[in-house]
Amino acid sequence: MNPDMPVHVQNLKLVDFDIIKPLGKGAYSEVFLAKNKFTGHESALKIVDKNFLLKEKKMHHAYIEREVLSKLRHQGIIKLFNSFEEHDKLFYSLEVLTDGNLQEYMNRHILNDSIIKFYVAELLLILEYLHQNGLVHRDVKPENILLTKDNHLKLIDFGTVFVYDHNKLISEINQKILGLNIKSKDLLLQTILRNPKLEYLCPELNDYNVIGPQADLWALGCFNYQLYTNKTPFYSENEFELFNNISQCSWSQDSSIPNDALNLIKILLDKDPLKRFLGEFDDSQYNYESLKQHEFFRGISFKQMWLQDIPFINTTDQHKRKISRIQTTFIENNRALRDKYDNQGISQIIIQGQLDKEHGVLFMTQFSLRHASIVCQDRIVLFIYINPQLNNKKTVIPLNQFTSCKLLGKGKFIVADRNKKKYIFKQRENNVTAQQWVNLINKYIKSNHY
Repeated sequence: MNPDMPVHVQNLKLVDFDIIKPLGKGAYSEVFLAKNKFTGHESALKIVDKNFLLKEKKMHHAYIEREVLSKLRHQGIIKLFNSFEEHDKLFYSLEVLTDGNLQEYMNRHILNDSIIKFYVAELLLILEYLHQNGLVHRDVKPENILLTKDNHLKLIDFGTVFVYDHNKLISEINQKILGLNIKSKDLLLQTILRNPKLEYLCPELNDYNVIGPQADLWALGCFNYQLYTNKTPFYSENEFELFNNISQCSWSQDSSIPNDALNLIKILLDKDPLKRFLGEFDDSQYNYESLKQHEFFRGISFKQMWLQDIPFINTTDQHKRKISRIQTTFIENNRALRDKYDNQGISQIIIQGQLDKEHGVLFMTQFSLRHASIVCQDRIVLFIYINPQLNNKKTVIPLNQFTSCKLLGKGKFIVADRNKKKYIFKQRENNVTAQQWVNLINKYIKSNHY
């Protein structure tokens, strides 16, 4: 199948595909590697639960994603080959990308200055293309950027896309989206309520319920900052503090960020949305030439970027954030861990690994990385997790008769302390499983080893 051919809703059925293996699972969809029985073409078959979308009043997001992806053609945007419906399911046959997302890549590697500039340049070109077509992606983040086999970027997840200018939209998409009869005010309201990456939320959306291309440029600034620091500029576990940081544009200028990058980040994270375009700007074209000429991009050739080789990464500079197996070693046998914990008085690590912790309020919850461990200190057993996005802030929960822990399913578990405060965690791929955490935590709770 020619990936550049236009995409239409086709008379396909699920029986027309051989399902090879699962690739991933979300809240309302599953993705499988599948082969078309007639053409032999392999694709990532995304199966969406219509009942869930109807219940959550999000059906229009799925249809908008389908119509947008069916017509957009850019090297940095995932391709939709075809789509069809069957009973209570929607099916999208998408380009296969099995090399993981950029967040996972960042967890495995230290990105040097050259590759950071290259990736920021690629993302700027992707956003420029979207904005020239009247669209705001609205959920730009490393988790929504997949890598090709040669490590170029592909933006995915257009379920939250917002049409800011119907006049710029490709006519066929425009007609179909208008046919959905969605009021812009209603769509904008849902856009505000379900922004998945709260740390990337722009101040004008947070304060005034206004959104435009400038929101994606703000996200580009957060993205640039995160590539250098592995944390987002406004992050806080306290949502009130997070929103206040965004409203006040309060963020720290990390010393690891070079001056040219810091200057660009300051422009993109300007509270005045118009200043993010850098200089005079013709909003009839959305051509980001002024930004491309910023000193940060010196040496970058924006022409045919996806045909260029990405800058070299030294594979010996593997980042040590990822732990691939259970570690039960005594701290005395591990110099790195001994140096890390000596000042905290920890004498023995029983187990350690990485988890995702749930945080947020009501429906605005999300998961982010925590370094977790069960340790024994002076005969007291503690469950400890560290937040790398808050200067390694440590939370300590004693494992005793006042603590409870249980498995929630789907790789999640919950811990409650003596004040009945609840903490929900989710296991990470190739790491300690939720069941293993629960078994060990309950073992020490029952033994009253405190």
